[in-house]
Amino acid sequence: MKKLVLISCLTALTAFSNLSMAQESKTDKIFRTFRFGLFLGPTINSLKPTAASADHYVVTKGKGHLGFSFGINADYNANERYTIYTGVGIDWRGGSIDVAYDTTLQQQPPATYLLDANVTYKKMQYLAIPIGLKMKAFDFDKFKVFAQTGFDFDILLSQKGDYTMRLTKDSVVKKSNEKLGAVAKVVPINIGWCIGAGVEYTFNEKNAFYGAILYRNGFVDATTPQTNDKGWRYADGNIRSNSVLIRVGYFF
Repeated sequence: MKKLVLISCLTALTAFSNLSMAQESKTDKIFRTFRFGLFLGPTINSLKPTAASADHYVVTKGKGHLGFSFGINADYNANERYTIYTGVGIDWRGGSIDVAYDTTLQQQPPATYLLDANVTYKKMQYLAIPIGLKMKAFDFDKFKVFAQTGFDFDILLSQKGDYTMRLTKDSVVKKSNEKLGAVAKVVPINIGWCIGAGVEYTFNEKNAFYGAILYRNGFVDATTPQTNDKGWRYADGNIRSNSVLIRVGYFF
């Protein structure tokens, strides 16, 4: 009986050891195939109208907004020259838009619409998921210079800002650091394209510091004020969310 118990224990231990080795090898394979890292950095953002007017409103680009981004990234080295990258991050964007109903029409806007509005989107917070391609340009010593391009798919998490709005009865409403969901709605999904370049300093096969500068161009409408609550509606046409991103990061 004791021999049977001993044999059973040895068999279980061997099986567990083999399983652990198999799991460890799978983990090692993942880390050999992918490289993971962290990044953060400031962003310079703006909201840019694609047309000067929309549905009887004159639309003007306002001031830009300084934001921030951070997150994790994962690189898949397709070969020595090309790398596919992805990850997930949090981005804070923003910008200002001015709209005014065209007074040359000599008529009032509909009762559910505004006469004019100035909106500063100060805290447009997104969950951003990028995917793209890095291309090594050249390297020297432990430095590698690369270019990159790709897309990002963004989900709106929250929006806050300032606004001054003149209603059709000529009353003015002014608020600061308010939630904008009812009076200056933002499209919940945003998609953009980015291009940029950077440099990486490598310590060993896996660990490296890097810095990059990217330009992001949104190519879908970022705001939908025509769906605001009645009395707060206006038109701003097609607004693109653009950013310059400065990033520093570390691969481990």
